[in-house]
Amino acid sequence: MFRSRGTGYYPANNAMEGGFNDRRGARLRTLQQYLNGSAEYVSVAMDSNAFNYGQKLRIKELEQKYGRQIEFRVVDTGGAFQGRGRSRIDICTASSSASVDPTINGMLTIAVVR
Repeated sequence: MFRSRGTGYYPANNAMEGGFNDRRGARLRTLQQYLNGSAEYVSVAMDSNAFNYGQKLRIKELEQKYGRQIEFRVVDTGGAFQGRGRSRIDICTASSSASVDPTINGMLTIAVVR
């Protein structure tokens, strides 16, 4: 387990958000898609050296908020995460308004799924 500062992002074709695909070209999957059953996991971005591509994580605060287990996978990165290790995590959401959720943008307790 570790603690990380959370932020939210969303699929958009602009410099800030970085597009619709993860670092290997797969479609980004949002928290809202996962919650409605249309995605098998939620895409997250972290320092590319923090974990291997596809590492599964669980986030205590979001599971408590939604009352269920949620599978997050480290599949994305960005310049803001390089050199930050496990101290920052960006969670993929459906929209700009969803990305500013206070739970997502707080300190998060993260478990690595083996």
